Amino acid sequence: MVKTLVAIEVDLASSFAIRYACRLGHLIQMEIHPIYVKFPSPEAPMTGVGWARHTWEREVVRSGQAEIQEMLASERESCPVLQEPRVIYGDREIELLNVVEKEPFDLYIEGAPYPFNQATIYRRLHARFYQRLACPLIWLRSVRKINRVTAWCVDPMGTRALVEALTHLFAGSSLPVQLTCPKNGHGSRDMQAVTQKAVADLEAQGCQASLGETGAPGSSGPRPELVKDAGLLALALERGVRKDAPELQWLTQVTAPLLLVLV
Repeated sequence: MVKTLVAIEVDLASSFAIRYACRLGHLIQMEIHPIYVKFPSPEAPMTGVGWARHTWEREVVRSGQAEIQEMLASERESCPVLQEPRVIYGDREIELLNVVEKEPFDLYIEGAPYPFNQATIYRRLHARFYQRLACPLIWLRSVRKINRVTAWCVDPMGTRALVEALTHLFAGSSLPVQLTCPKNGHGSRDMQAVTQKAVADLEAQGCQASLGETGAPGSSGPRPELVKDAGLLALALERGVRKDAPELQWLTQVTAPLLLVLV
């Protein structure tokens, strides 16, 4: 069972995240746990621990529950794996970190950072929550039919991390998983051989894996035509990725849902 935490707010990106999670839940054995962290408004009493402050917080949580229940209503009937949402009062990053450090999750899903540019992606990935997140994460800029997973393999260490994540998520699923790599991947003389072994390892674990076309030599990502119709693009990124890394620039051009494995 893939225990999945979906961070939501009352916005379009969160609607994408829930809808996509439910589609994924029809393809793999999954539990979807929505969570909404209601950040204190400027009018919130920021001092004191008395009755008035606790009453304020309870009211904020109650109003948040009403907001989220309305947003989730359209998905409930068709998504039996959707659990009751949690609504928490507080700072989003702090509260989410508390949750993932106390409970084991296999996957984290949320709307992609906005604006989806190199600086914003860098700041998000280097925030404390993402630096300490132990499971893969999915970012959504749009919702697509999940017809295929395309995994981009550029080095042996990242490929091993991808294989581990993809095995955990898609073992036993009929969803095709296609691995592709640059013609001259750094960190290995022959990334095609590394990728071929990865395909064999995935098949041995019950995944419907295959070897896709290679990308351009030295490229930061697969050619656009290789991922334009993919339902999910998976890749490994270094937690300490540089602000000027070519991978981040390439990511800004990707509109497909992204599965990121931080290594």
